Amino acid sequence: MEKLVWDKVRRFLELLRCEDIDRESIVDTEEFQGVKQILENKQGIYQQSMVNVQQAEQEKIRDYIETLKSYSFEECQQAYLQGMVDCMLTLCGAG
Repeated sequence: MEKLVWDKVRRFLELLRCEDIDRESIVDTEEFQGVKQILENKQGIYQQSMVNVQQAEQEKIRDYIETLKSYSFEECQQAYLQGMVDCMLTLCGAG
């Protein structure tokens, strides 16, 4: 039963997280913006490098990158959800 409750809480928080990414309360750090800019700069280098790689190797590289992106998203999602759950537990404990 407890797993069912946390699963419903997870779905609700995921919906809440993804609804309004342009809200005023969004956290946008300088570190994130810096790394985002570096990534955008490296995207062109990546595209140019892929031209010189054989098709079979390109597929392996693209598959790895997609897996890495998926893992990164899920890792962020887990951290977000854990933070929300910790906040709820703290508030419940505080009365």
